[in-house]
Amino acid sequence: MDYPKSVPGIGLVNGKFVNEDVVGGLPGSLIPATWGNGVTDELLNVVKSAGLEPSENDATQLLLAIKKISQAGEDKHAADIGAANLYMANYVPAITTLKDGLALRFMAGNANTGASTFAPNGLLPKPLLSLAQSALRPAEIVGGSVCSVVFSAALDSWLLVYASGGNATTGRLLGVRTFAASGVYVPSVGMKNAWVKVIGGGGGSAGIPATGSNQISMAGGGASGGYAEAWLASAAIGSSQTITVGSGGAGGAVAEGGGGGGTSSFGSLVSATGGGGSPGFPALPLPSFGLYTGGYPSLAPSGGNIVNMAGAAGSPGICLNGSVLAGHGGNSPLGSGGYGSSAANALAAPGSGYGSGGGGIANANNQAARPGGAGARGVVIIYEYA
Repeated sequence: MDYPKSVPGIGLVNGKFVNEDVVGGLPGSLIPATWGNGVTDELLNVVKSAGLEPSENDATQLLLAIKKISQAGEDKHAADIGAANLYMANYVPAITTLKDGLALRFMAGNANTGASTFAPNGLLPKPLLSLAQSALRPAEIVGGSVCSVVFSAALDSWLLVYASGGNATTGRLLGVRTFAASGVYVPSVGMKNAWVKVIGGGGGSAGIPATGSNQISMAGGGASGGYAEAWLASAAIGSSQTITVGSGGAGGAVAEGGGGGGTSSFGSLVSATGGGGSPGFPALPLPSFGLYTGGYPSLAPSGGNIVNMAGAAGSPGICLNGSVLAGHGGNSPLGSGGYGSSAANALAAPGSGYGSGGGGIANANNQAARPGGAGARGVVIIYEYA
């Protein structure tokens, strides 16, 4: 569309129409029928493409048509004609240059299986990144999903802003579910990924016997439970998972070892065993020297694709020529181990929080028998993301 410059004698001035100048004796520009019809037909094509019926009495149709076409996004939306991980689409009018902030949409034909690229209108493919500016993980795009992408000149890449049905890891936090007791986890509506933390129960400390005038007795602290973290997609989790929360190990009876903590698990996907209890020892004659073992940590957990960490050992009890010091319970990522209790007749301190070990105890001469301290129970915590 242009002014009718090729028509002889049309009377354009500086390439545009002018009015007749009666005083100066200058004629006005002519508007040929072919040009007037061409302009009208072009405008009518816009009106008709928006699904409107042209009307001589409606002066708002062109504006309305432009708005409707813009809302349809025909210049910004196209079907994917590429393959998995190699997304391509043709837009009308064609995209000929990539500009910073260019936003496009396409209907994906295939799910991605890993790092991917995008190319509009046959341009050179550029990396397709997540909003975290990292390569896409499998299934962040699924077949038939609507994908919104924006070009970043600084990154020389496309950013995947939105993908319907995909499991992109950039979604908002839906909520936090804490299981301090065993049960069944059913994902919240809209959950696409979950960050799962699992801690096994802490071990208990041993009980100690009474001491005579020339004796001592003591126990080390219990070990903390194992700890695991995992990032899991909803497809791996399914409709539900059985949650098992390991109990804390019981404090030992007189001269008996503390109980081991129970295993916590998120179905069969993530598991963390409990910490070991400290062993029991009989009363010993003075003078005595040495370390009295605390509980040993469990084996490393399984299923954690972020963290798999065995628990911390309980501190040993210490005796130096009649002076006694009880061992502390092992700390966990979510709990402090019980403190070692060496005061006469004081009770052993249990583990606090989740998964920590019970504190040990110690007797100098002429003190009564005392039971050990209990370990803290485990926990399963689930952070749900859309």
